[in-house]
Order: sequence, then C-alpha cells, then structure tokens
Amino acid sequence: MPTPIFLAHPRGAENHARGVAAELKALGYEVRSYTPQAQRAGAHKVVLLWSRAAWGTPALRAAARKAHATGSLVCVRLDAAPPPVEGAHLLPLKRNGSQRTAWRRALSSSPRATPARTSAPPATRSTKRARRTGAAPKPVVEKKMQVKEKNSRLFAIALTITLLAATGAGYAYGRYPAFAAPIDQAASAAYTKASEIAALAP
Repeated sequence: MPTPIFLAHPRGAENHARGVAAELKALGYEVRSYTPQAQRAGAHKVVLLWSRAAWGTPALRAAARKAHATGSLVCVRLDAAPPPVEGAHLLPLKRNGSQRTAWRRALSSSPRATPARTSAPPATRSTKRARRTGAAPKPVVEKKMQVKEKNSRLFAIALTITLLAATGAGYAYGRYPAFAAPIDQAASAAYTKASEIAALAP
C-alpha cells in the first residue's frame, strides 16, 4: 500500500501543489489533502508549500507547528518567506527537472518530536541596528509627526504676528498723521518715478 503524504498549500499555489502531487505520486506515494484531523500522532509526513501567503494564514502556521513538533514536517519554499517555525528545514522547489533524491531523503526520515518555536517576521533595518548597538529602535513615524506638529505651530505663530502687525499699521495710519506722512511721501515718490519711466517708453 502506498505511503500516504499530506499536502498543504496556501491560496494561489494550486499549480505548484499539482506539480508536487504529481511528482510524489510518481515516486509511489499516496497524496492526500491536509486537514487538522488528517494527521494522526505524526504517523505520516506533511508536505507544506510555504510562502508569504502561507505565513499570513493562521491555519497553515498551526499545521506547521503541529507537524514540526512530531518531526513530520517537510517544508517546501516557494519564495523568500521566513520558515514557519524556528529550526524548520526548507526544501527549495526546483522548477526545472525532478528532485527525486531530495524527496526521498526528506520523506524517508523517521518522525521525531521537535520543540516548535514560531520564528519572528524579518527584522527591519532599524531593529537590526538597534540589536547591534544595544539601543531601542527609534520610533521614526512618531518623530516625523512631532516635527510636523512643531512646524505647524511655528507657522501659526508667524502668521498671527504678521496679521497683528498689519492690523496695527492700518490703525496707526488712519489715526496718527505723523505715522501716515512718511508712507504717503514714499508712495507719492514711487508714483512720480513710475510716471517718469512710463513717459520715456516709445
């Protein structure tokens, strides 16, 4: 009787799953779709097609932890997603040609219990830098918001001062002749100069 293999994959990886299933069947395995109730006490291998989409699927992460804990997980990498659990071996999927030897080696190993620890998502540059220096990562977004708020307050203060100055100048111009006289003289001189320049135009 062929050895049953449970196959699990995320949405969008159906073509990869069909290719893997065909290759496993050619090797003499019976391929079944994985369900949480399908695997019993880690008696059979679980082939999990792993990708970023799988990382975002809680059911597949749970399946990976369960299979890894019993030593029955065979994780096939579809992209650069981190492993589902720390210590999980990722088998690259060869798009050209068969990988019979790799399948035989991965599926023939005896299941053994392995403590499962979920791996963390890839660290950002600021987090990596903080780990090297021992400092906490800087909240970049919060800092940008603080700078933006500070600039807004300064602009509001400058605008208020400008409006007050303009209002005060207008009030003084209408109420105090001594204040208005220099302004009128300057305006008259500018008008006279402009008229002279206009007269020279052809």
